[in-house]
Amino acid sequence: MTYIENKPVDAKAIADLRQSVGWNRMEDCYRNGRMTSYFHLAAFDGDHLVGYIDTVSNGVTDAYIQDLTVHPDYQGKGIGTELMNRTIQYLKEHRIYMISVVFEEKLRTFYKRFGFADMLCGQLQTFDMD
Repeated sequence: MTYIENKPVDAKAIADLRQSVGWNRMEDCYRNGRMTSYFHLAAFDGDHLVGYIDTVSNGVTDAYIQDLTVHPDYQGKGIGTELMNRTIQYLKEHRIYMISVVFEEKLRTFYKRFGFADMLCGQLQTFDMD
């Protein structure tokens, strides 16, 4: 497994990965030049993208981990854990004060392992994406 930090990742590859886990593709969003991240990390098996995590941040106080995705054929092999560990380490090294993540109930145990506390959260989807 090869992990690559903050390098461009093909929008179609990300969209295919998102689709593999049942999410919307958002391919056009990943092609949009305004789409930036504070930190992202991609996991490759050869040339095949099998895992991805993205983080947005103001660069000082807060970061939000979004889109932790591991292809179903590669789940349960420690890739998600490695992506989280490397991302958290990067954010700590850059002295980001608070890290947030939104997750489904079924993933509570996974995120608790990293020290995330339960907090109330609200989310509003304003339109459908492909």
